[in-house]
Amino acid sequence: MLAHVRRVQAALLDREGLTPGALADLLDGLRREVQALPFGVPDADTPPREAYCDLRAHIARAWPEPGFYDPATGRALGHCDLPAEIGDALDDLTDLALALGTALALADTDEADALAWLRFSHDAHWGDHVQNVTRHLRWLG
Repeated sequence: MLAHVRRVQAALLDREGLTPGALADLLDGLRREVQALPFGVPDADTPPREAYCDLRAHIARAWPEPGFYDPATGRALGHCDLPAEIGDALDDLTDLALALGTALALADTDEADALAWLRFSHDAHWGDHVQNVTRHLRWLG
């Protein structure tokens, strides 16, 4: 499981030649694996996280294609499109990278806490981001 987390984190930060569709497949696979984990709350204190704005800028350099999108369809938004909700792919990917980075930092001291953090943070936050952004990434190809 943690090997998959490392693979997704590396893909988010460095792209590694992946297409947006291939990233969607990685994210979807990770989400399914994490959903299969038992629910728990980590015992350890959460380690410090990388600054959001720095991480978002790093991901934007690796993944320039994703942008604002309609979560209902995954289609990119033009300047005149105004759906009821607007998705921000960079925010989705950055929030996921922050959560995965936290899990990997926890794994250095306690693998059980890392897995508990993955499940807890998935259910509380990033699972919805992944569900929405994968549709957009697949639309991009």
